[in-house]
Amino acid sequence: MSYSNVPLIDQQVLSHLSELLGFAEYRDLLGQTVIRLSDTASRLGEPLEQKDLRKLVHWIKGSLGTLGLARLASIAAQIEARCRQGTASDEDVPLLRDIMVDSHGALENLLNPPAP
Repeated sequence: MSYSNVPLIDQQVLSHLSELLGFAEYRDLLGQTVIRLSDTASRLGEPLEQKDLRKLVHWIKGSLGTLGLARLASIAAQIEARCRQGTASDEDVPLLRDIMVDSHGALENLLNPPAP
C-alpha cells in the first residue's frame, strides 16, 4: 500500500493544537514528541515480538495520530491490524521506522525552521 497520499503531518491538527494550547505549550509538546520519536525509533532496532509491536503501533496510532502525524498513524493502524491477525511481516518494522524518521525530521523543521 502506498502512503504517499497521506500527509506526513496534518497541518490542520497542528494549527488547532497551537491555538488550543498556546504557542509555548505547543512548542513544548512538539519537542517532547521529537524525543519520543527518537526513543521509539531506536526501540525498533531491537527484535520485537508481534504482541510488543502491536502495543507500540497502538500507541503510535493513538497518541501520535492525535498530534497530527497522519502518515505514521496510518501505517501504525495497518500494522496493528496485521498484528491482530498474526500476519505482521519483517517489512513492517523498517517501513514504520522510515516514516518515524521522516516525521521526526518534519517536526524538527517545524521547531527549528531552516534559514531562508
